[in-house]
Amino acid sequence: MPLQTYCRFIIAFLAFFCQNICYAQQNKIDSLKKALPGLNGKKQVDCLNDLSLAYRNLRIFHASRTFALQAAVKADQDNYWLGGGEAYYNLAATGFEVRDFAAVEKDCRTSITFFNKAHNSTQLTDAYVLLGQTIWAQSKFDQAKEAFNKANQLFTQLRDSTGIGRTYSLIALLEEERGKYEQSFQYAAKALKFGDGNAFAALGQLYADVGDYETALDYYAKIRDKDLKVYSYLKVGEAYYLQNKYDSAIYYYKLFIKDGGGISRKLLPKPYALLGSVYLKLRKYDTAFFYLNAALKNFKEEHNRNWTMRVLLELGRTFKETGDVNAAIKNTRELLNAAEQSGARQYILDGNFLLFQLYDGSQNKDSAYLYLKNYTALKSQIDIDVSARKLAFYKTSNEREQAQLKIDLLNKQRQLQQEELKQTSQQRKFLFIGLLALMLFGVVMVRNMLLKKRNEKHKRELVENELRIQKLETKKQLGELEMQVLRTQMNPHFLFNSLNSINRFILRNNSVQASEYLTKFSRLVRMILQNSQSKLITLEQELESLALYLSLEALRFDDHFSYKITVHGDLDVSMLKVPPLIIQPYTENAVWHGLMHKDEKGELHIEVLVEHDFLYLKITDDGVGREKACSLTHKPDPIHRSMGLGITSQRIEMIQEANSQDPAVVINDIVDIAGNPCGTEVVLKLPVIYD
Repeated sequence: MPLQTYCRFIIAFLAFFCQNICYAQQNKIDSLKKALPGLNGKKQVDCLNDLSLAYRNLRIFHASRTFALQAAVKADQDNYWLGGGEAYYNLAATGFEVRDFAAVEKDCRTSITFFNKAHNSTQLTDAYVLLGQTIWAQSKFDQAKEAFNKANQLFTQLRDSTGIGRTYSLIALLEEERGKYEQSFQYAAKALKFGDGNAFAALGQLYADVGDYETALDYYAKIRDKDLKVYSYLKVGEAYYLQNKYDSAIYYYKLFIKDGGGISRKLLPKPYALLGSVYLKLRKYDTAFFYLNAALKNFKEEHNRNWTMRVLLELGRTFKETGDVNAAIKNTRELLNAAEQSGARQYILDGNFLLFQLYDGSQNKDSAYLYLKNYTALKSQIDIDVSARKLAFYKTSNEREQAQLKIDLLNKQRQLQQEELKQTSQQRKFLFIGLLALMLFGVVMVRNMLLKKRNEKHKRELVENELRIQKLETKKQLGELEMQVLRTQMNPHFLFNSLNSINRFILRNNSVQASEYLTKFSRLVRMILQNSQSKLITLEQELESLALYLSLEALRFDDHFSYKITVHGDLDVSMLKVPPLIIQPYTENAVWHGLMHKDEKGELHIEVLVEHDFLYLKITDDGVGREKACSLTHKPDPIHRSMGLGITSQRIEMIQEANSQDPAVVINDIVDIAGNPCGTEVVLKLPVIYD
């Protein structure tokens, strides 16, 4: 549908939807305006506040603000604290609708001062909630949480369970946004106890953060509140976006534009920003620029730093794809400055990596190296933190589920006890019946007891099976997370070895060869960074990075050894999947400990073949052999200390456990006719995994 036609459709829909409401509000406004001239003092202030609220409901914000300002001035003259608090709250609520967060924060704090003087706890709670939302939008998370906690304390004093649940949900969403998943989960659980629908949104976002999109969508589907349901369209769309289901993501973003526009036209920048991200993925760059630029303008006017950083990152990526390097660098530097001011580590990480790509592509190696260094240092910290958070989240989730199972079991036991008491009461009544009835009753009781035991046994078996299944699922999830942690350990190790090699080569060789080596290393680093994002990569990608690594090692050792990679049969290496960097540690070991100690030129042969549904990777060298290599490595060598074999061994053990297979690493010593060592063969046995 063309954009112009789509806008006309939205306008027609909104006009039809709001027609009846507008009539009622207009009648109220006319009535208030007629009464206003004859009023004075507190009644005049109350009338002005009512007019401000009525115009705000009609979304005529300039009129709403005008009457609120008049009410504020009059209330201040009359020392009418309650009326003044309502006036400044109306100003804040109107400012929130137009996203002027700096002004909203000021008006909120003023309204809180007036409500405190008026000792009005009911309206004070609303002011604290609005203040928390306003500060949150400015990325001041601690201050926002403090405001929500104050509102929660007031709701508790008022015994307002709905308000308590609402504030817990808001805190859960806040903690999720700044990455404190365990605390977010705990607050969402509290909100559920009070029946607040926002808790489903928080839980859905938490499961989306750890990649469990199906569970996330299930929680979003449980939202029943109409307005909240509309807001959830953004979350549902983002869940589909993260699964690369772009058509579904676009559908929900545009559904939000259609329905959410009726709530507030100022909410449109968010779906615009998200649509820009989708069209960037679809390589429709003109459409992406349209949505992203429109969103950025609005977010800057609102002083909404969180979304401004998100859009700047997407604009930088879009300019990079279209070849406008200068514009891409400008937007990315603006992003990096904002991220460093707010301490948003993920955006600092993304900004450094994008600047590395941009400078590397423009052959500015010094700047590229600087940003790559920043990115590498921060990425290791963030990856470990994210993995730890996921482990903590699943631990908390599992503990909560286990506790719920115990509660359900206790409830069942109580129910059975009540049934037993009821049956006992019936038995006493039947004791007064005749002998024949007593005998019949005994037969019935025996039968009931047998059925009851059978049912109890069946229930216990069901509960035990459920617990067993949940333990297996949790163990699998923990195993996958541990695999991620091992990969984050592997990549810094490999980068360290490669950078060390560059340093040694530059010190020992001329600048031409150093430049050639550095160019190849840059390409290898990009491949490693790309591959390390995935649990599995294609065998083609693994062999390509391996060949590049071996070419670097051969260049560094002045072609002291040659290498060959052979793929047997008609294997489709573009479809076969293997863990990243699974072969490299063994080739590195062969070069450093086998071929490096050999006087004459050595050979390294890597073979790939499939037999009996298993993938075999053979690494063969004609080096000095393991026995001599061990004797040589006892000498202190401060330059090279290999950790890759130990880590890779752990990774293979993880793969074995996760796939219920028996992959193994076999190392064979090669000897000549005289029985002297003449090389080593390493065989990796992995399960065949296709795309």
